This record gives sequence, structure tokens and C-alpha cells, in this order.
Amino acid sequence: MNLFEPLRLKFEKPDWARNPEFGLLDTVLERHPELIKIAEADVLRGCLQSEFGRQDMPSVEQIVRAAIYKEMKGLDYRELEYAQSDSRICEQFVKLDNRHPFSFQVFQKYISKISEDSLQQILVSLNKIAISEGLEDIKQLRQDSTVVETNIHYPTNNSLVWDCIKESHRLLSQLGRRSERFGLQRLYQR
Repeated sequence: MNLFEPLRLKFEKPDWARNPEFGLLDTVLERHPELIKIAEADVLRGCLQSEFGRQDMPSVEQIVRAAIYKEMKGLDYRELEYAQSDSRICEQFVKLDNRHPFSFQVFQKYISKISEDSLQQILVSLNKIAISEGLEDIKQLRQDSTVVETNIHYPTNNSLVWDCIKESHRLLSQLGRRSERFGLQRLYQR
């Protein structure tokens, strides 16, 4: 019975029915290994090959896949560590292959090495593949709001009242300029 379990897991095919986007990404990454090569120089930068110490560093492919999984699910590094043991989809997508999950420190160390340029190249390449395969329609545009850094003051009663006064002054000034433009002041003067 002990021998049957590892063999069953080894030959078991991933079931992507509940997460088809990861199935699609898995297929794209399998068919286009050059996408993994884009981040290879970044991930291996500063790594010395040694015959001593632990020999269980994740592969570049596992690091790139973990980075994709992390970003798609909106996880932090600790949640990524937990997802490896909790989620069968994560385990299959990251290709753990019955290995112990990697710690969040390991993923943070290697994922943070991937440069912005490499990540941009991977995303552009993925989009080009999706367009060429007919998976992405570039005739439609989806937009999302972005966060912009701004100064925010603590909302005390006085500051809220002052904000209301400034905003009403701004709106009334704008209304006054518009009315001058359209000659509405002359109507009110009669």
C-alpha cells in the first residue's frame, strides 16, 4: 500500500476544472519554456553553486510559477507558504512534486529578485501568446482604477468643516465662471 500511494500521485493528472485560468497558464508555461528563461538571470543572480548545505532550492520555474500564483491570488508570502500545503491547485501549479512546501522566506528571497523589466517581458510575452492563440481579444478594453499617493489629514470636526467650506467655494467659483461664460449673470441683473 505504501508503494501504491506515491505511484498514484506521480501519475495523477492535475484537475484544472475549478481554476481554468491556472490550467491555461500551466499549458502556456509548458509550451513556452522561454518565458521561464526570461527571469532565470534575475533569480540566479548572486547564487553560488555549492555541494554543501541544503540542496532543495526551488527551481527557477517553481519560483516564476509561485510568483504568478501569488500575484493572481493576491497573496502575501506567508499566505503563499500556507497555500502550498493547503491548496492542491497551488501544489500542482508550483510543481512541488511531493516535496515539502518552501518557506515564505525562500519565496520572498527569490521572487523579490525578479526585476521589473523581466516581469514586464514575461507579461508582454504572455499577452502576445494569448493574442496569437485567439485567447485574448484586443478589440475590447478593460480598465481598473489605480491608487495615487496623496496627503490625507486626520478627519477632525474642524478639518471636515473646513474641507466643506473649501469645496463649496470651489464649486461656487466654478459655477460663477460658467454663468459668466453663458451670459446668465445678465439675466439675474434684470
